[in-house]
Amino acid sequence: MKDTLVEIIKRIVEEVDPDKVILFGSRAKNKGKELSDYDLCVLKEGIEHRRQISQRIYRRLFGVGVPVDIIVETPERFNDLKDKWFLVYSEIAKFGEVVYEK
Repeated sequence: MKDTLVEIIKRIVEEVDPDKVILFGSRAKNKGKELSDYDLCVLKEGIEHRRQISQRIYRRLFGVGVPVDIIVETPERFNDLKDKWFLVYSEIAKFGEVVYEK
């Protein structure tokens, strides 16, 4: 599974040149099963259209062979929202594992 994550990160970096990619969810907590998805938060400075960036990433990940869920955010907005306990950003900040950083 490590090779799969490396391939996913490689494709994301090639497509959108992120500042940071954070793995979260069951795989970050080492509770992922073989069929568990990869939950990734992609942080990139200066993005205005998060949905368009997400779509580009999903297209680039087509055929990777495992389910992947992506959240795209700016580092500033992520930092503003990470202390809100009712948002997923809180879980990412507390339990996420940085798997790529410039």
